[in-house]
Amino acid sequence: MSGRAGARLAVLAVAALAVPLAPGAPASAVPAAAAALAEGPDCLATGEDADRKVKGVNEASEALQVPEASAIAARADRRPGQGVRVVVVDTEIPGGAALGARPDLASAHGLTAAGIVGGQPQTDPSVDAGIAPAADVVPAKFYDVPRGQESDGESTPSSGALARALDEVDVRGRTIVLVPAVVAGSDDLQDALARLHRAGALVIAPAGDVPAEGAGFLEEYAEVKPGQDAAADVWPAADPDVVAVGISSPEWQARALRNSAVDLAAPGAGSVSIGVQGGWCVVTEGSTEWAAAQVAGVAALVWSVHDDDTADELRKRLEATASGNGQASPLTGFGVVQPVEALQRPVESMAGQARRNEVVPRGTVPAERADLLAGTRRDAVWWGLGGGGALVVLLVLRPVLARRRGRSST
Repeated sequence: MSGRAGARLAVLAVAALAVPLAPGAPASAVPAAAAALAEGPDCLATGEDADRKVKGVNEASEALQVPEASAIAARADRRPGQGVRVVVVDTEIPGGAALGARPDLASAHGLTAAGIVGGQPQTDPSVDAGIAPAADVVPAKFYDVPRGQESDGESTPSSGALARALDEVDVRGRTIVLVPAVVAGSDDLQDALARLHRAGALVIAPAGDVPAEGAGFLEEYAEVKPGQDAAADVWPAADPDVVAVGISSPEWQARALRNSAVDLAAPGAGSVSIGVQGGWCVVTEGSTEWAAAQVAGVAALVWSVHDDDTADELRKRLEATASGNGQASPLTGFGVVQPVEALQRPVESMAGQARRNEVVPRGTVPAERADLLAGTRRDAVWWGLGGGGALVVLLVLRPVLARRRGRSST
């Protein structure tokens, strides 16, 4: 660890004293303050004449303890997302995550994702929006509208278009590439992802939603079946160098594909973002696409503080401090991302912790969780058999011994 990193960890340790957490409790286990959840225009159904403000609290950020993590960052003299570029590769996002009316936007999909990452907070009334509002959000368009919403001449997500867009991404400094969409795999896409990894970028993508009947792409997963595993078919999440994100909210987990490639999870709904009407809006329905944006925001927040981390070290930090038990799950991977833990724990303490592809092979549904009490139960069975056998012997010998005692007394 460098001297600067060590000094920063010392600051974080002191800052952590101001964050009240139950002993041993993961961030996701600590309930949010009792406050009304955010209400306002739906991000994907907001017209230019809709209300510009929301009220309540950002449910997703509260669940992830983003306010506490932001306070720790502030005590380390960092603003959440400071010095981190987040390239959002999706639909058109004029102006990035900045406020401003966009009445002619064909789809609000990319804008919603960008706002989850870096949207500025609402001031009156005060409501937090983006997880990392100091991040530099850079738009990169690769399609017009999501599948099923296209009209004449409008494009939907495709592998070729995504590969070309990723080839154009300029990796400078700490760079996160968020792709809140899914496509089929291709050699060109794999090459583009490999280039980004070599350049030092962290790529984050959704693990996929259950498609509607007749959707075309991934239609074979429209009916959920036992043993189903979409790991090989959902790109770019299928690439081992990409952080694949699932949904942690029980309310919306049924919408997520079973996917053994999942690394991390986030609520997937409840965020406050930026709307096309030039104000704020609420993400009302869950999706792995919004969960990926939430993880990208957390990654930017953490990287703004741990600025000595490489992209691979940042990934290890996020995975090792997630809320799971160390075994991969086809819905939540290593668990819910936890920015407070990720900020406080030194990288050295993560040494030797297995990555997901060392625990569960890609392309297979994770096996049942390891039975940590199996040995204890096995020993208990043998002790029980031994004790039971001894009891049987005593019961058999009891009459014989009694007769012998009777003879000796006469």
